[in-house]
Amino acid sequence: MKYSIIRKLAAACLTVLVALPVMAQEDALKDFPGYVDFGELSSVFGDPTVQISVGESLLGLVGSLSASEDPEAAELFKRLNGVRVNVFETDGMADGAVDLVKDVSSTLSNRGWESVVTVNSDDEQVRIFMKINGNQVEGITVMAVEATEAVFVNVIGSIDPEELGKVMENFDIDINGNDENDAE
Repeated sequence: MKYSIIRKLAAACLTVLVALPVMAQEDALKDFPGYVDFGELSSVFGDPTVQISVGESLLGLVGSLSASEDPEAAELFKRLNGVRVNVFETDGMADGAVDLVKDVSSTLSNRGWESVVTVNSDDEQVRIFMKINGNQVEGITVMAVEATEAVFVNVIGSIDPEELGKVMENFDIDINGNDENDAE
């Protein structure tokens, strides 16, 4: 019994130590105009199946490593402040999912984000917003909730909307709904 308590404490400490860099990364990104606070996603969807939070330093490293293979991608990564991706498996539409998407959408609209895509159906909610300052895009946010999956993406920094696919491709995230197996 004593060892069980020690193992639980050790596991809790390890969890905190692993979570600290992610929380620190999140805190560093909050000051950028393109950052979006999605709220407490775990309370609606449970634990994410994919969670990515990458800041400027790591994006710069990724850009440097990809410079010889893809100079355009390398240049894009230099202009980004962060990329956040949360993917959740859902079993049907999660309770509160539609309300969450509507609440975040309302908040973004009130803060000057422009809605560029809206899909409302019984089995799917999709929103894509852009934070535009003059002729500069400072952030792109994608929220997509359907029966099998919920995806929340926030790309922070100077980006051409047409480059969003390239960013997501580098993180192996398909936002177009094209499964590689569909082509076969």
